[in-house]
Amino acid sequence: MSKKTSEKRRVKKVKVSANKQVQTVRPKKESFKDFLRGVWIELTKRVIWPSPKELWNYTAIVLAFVIFWAVYIGLWDMLFAKGLEAIAK
Repeated sequence: MSKKTSEKRRVKKVKVSANKQVQTVRPKKESFKDFLRGVWIELTKRVIWPSPKELWNYTAIVLAFVIFWAVYIGLWDMLFAKGLEAIAK
């Protein structure tokens, strides 16, 4: 996305009722230090981290899911390869 496009998205249009004109208001630019402070607050105060037991359970579920689909796709691949080999002969 170009810089002009991202700037256009940040512009907020506010109607001035007295003379019915549209005035653009740009939000204050956030410094990199403020950004990092916000990230730190988000990660330490607002994120709910799983307990070690929950983390191991989630890891086991993901690994089981990945292994299941790897075997499933591998078997279908082998079946199609054998079928194409039989057709080619």
